[in-house]
Amino acid sequence: MAVRSASRRYPSLRAFVEDYQSMLRIGALTLPPGTLDGVPMASMKIDLVIPLVGRLGPIEAQLLQLLPDGTVALRVVEWPPEVTNGFTSVFAAIDEMKQWFVESGQLLAPSDGSAERQLLGEVERLRARVKSLESRPAAAPSAAPAADAPSVVYDDEGNRVVERGFRVPDVTGFDPALSGVLSDRSFRDACMELAIARATGLLTMELPNGRVRWGFWQKGGPVGWRCEPLVEDEVLGILLYRASQINREQLEQSLNLMETNGVRQGEALIEMGVLSFAQLVMLLQKQSEFVFQRVVKEREGNWSFHVLDDLPERFVTPPLRTPSLLFRALRNSVRDMPAEELATTLRPWLDRYVYFVEGAARVFDEMKLNSEEAGFLKIVGSTSYRLRELFAVSNLSRSATAGMVWSLADLHLIEFRDAEAHGRGEERIRRVLEDRKRAVMRGTLFDALDLHWICTPPEVEAAWRKLSPEFAPDSIARWGEANKQLVDDIYGKLKSAYETLKVDNRRREYRAEILERMQIEQSAEMLGKKGDMAFMKENHREAFDCFSKALELIPNNAQYRDGYNKAKSVAKA
Repeated sequence: MAVRSASRRYPSLRAFVEDYQSMLRIGALTLPPGTLDGVPMASMKIDLVIPLVGRLGPIEAQLLQLLPDGTVALRVVEWPPEVTNGFTSVFAAIDEMKQWFVESGQLLAPSDGSAERQLLGEVERLRARVKSLESRPAAAPSAAPAADAPSVVYDDEGNRVVERGFRVPDVTGFDPALSGVLSDRSFRDACMELAIARATGLLTMELPNGRVRWGFWQKGGPVGWRCEPLVEDEVLGILLYRASQINREQLEQSLNLMETNGVRQGEALIEMGVLSFAQLVMLLQKQSEFVFQRVVKEREGNWSFHVLDDLPERFVTPPLRTPSLLFRALRNSVRDMPAEELATTLRPWLDRYVYFVEGAARVFDEMKLNSEEAGFLKIVGSTSYRLRELFAVSNLSRSATAGMVWSLADLHLIEFRDAEAHGRGEERIRRVLEDRKRAVMRGTLFDALDLHWICTPPEVEAAWRKLSPEFAPDSIARWGEANKQLVDDIYGKLKSAYETLKVDNRRREYRAEILERMQIEQSAEMLGKKGDMAFMKENHREAFDCFSKALELIPNNAQYRDGYNKAKSVAKA
């Protein structure tokens, strides 16, 4: 599908901040009248030009509406990491300047800090209570507790005890499947190995000062954590309180319920009506991610992983997708790597073939890749290129391609081989055909012929002349006899699209079936205005193209007909 590009320029930081607060932060974006030279398209790529940081993009956006004044309303599905980093740098600069004005006495601070100190004091007091409550003696860990085991347990003196966190299975006497030290990269490599293998089991980390941390893995990622002694800042209630998601009274009430009813804090917050079950699941995932981010920064101690058939807990949150977090961290760090250092790292692999490791495809599905990153993986997976050749065919810039290769290699998701595997060429051809078939079958007739929906008869003919020889019946020698059915299917769809679109009334009737009349009329109006501007600039070829397409959309419009005839006569003269 065709994509139009445009830039959204902000004249000042204030204009950007106001737009960010009202629109950008919720994924909305507008282009003021006159920004876009031509007709807006369903899919667009936008650059943002912001004072201090310059140009950010490209950003994939989807057309929502063309307003009567010419404003184009767009929706951004996901901000690329480099764009969010740019946003962050703007607000960091603003905060730095604000701090300078405060320190230089030119701006009064919002408060004397007493409120902040009071908040910190309350947090410390509540942390102490959480630690006291949750550090009471717990029942001894069991290898496989019964499914109907009571949620309330008692100590030797008959006091009710809160069962904090997951129960730790007893793996004494069993050799770990993986182990290492935290001072090297072995734990990070293990996270990728466990993700690819979809492993379930228990991570044990022996940390300085006698602290032990357990991580509970299910289907390749952590679903919960436990630490002895307790780390108060990682407790759900404290995290919610510090994030202003619950107030002091609600935290106190949840602690009372934990103490009196023997429930966990999440259950207490649900019972209070503060959280729904769905919200609790989401928050527990965030808590798990918070702890994981801390864990990967540990540099002292040992770790081991025992594979289990299942976890003691019956109900757990969805596993954290660790590859996505690690990949994004690497993609951000490689941008700061000197170009020569990156080139030196990749140089030994330049004349070797690039392959995905076995099982990598499952991980890619969970890595929240943007469209350009996904497109790069598609190239690697469907072709047979040496790394040197990959730079030439990549959909990314040379530096971005190098960063992608380095990040994927560092995570052991790609490998390099000296020779192409047997049958790789045949597999590549089949994938190309299957991708083409999916494209022509799922898209519109315009998409099948690689045409924009505002196309004229000459463009239809040109598209058919280009594509039909590529997939015609006599092209089978190129694709191989084994792919005959795929080629026939593609050619049949191309021919059907051509037979419809080459006839004026059938082409216009089909366009009216798939598009709103208002969109067609607005597009014709914009083309007409663009044609008038082209006349003023004495660009008669452009004027002819604009009025040809406007007349294609609205055949009986006298204004467009006059513009078309005028442009045609001038072109002949």
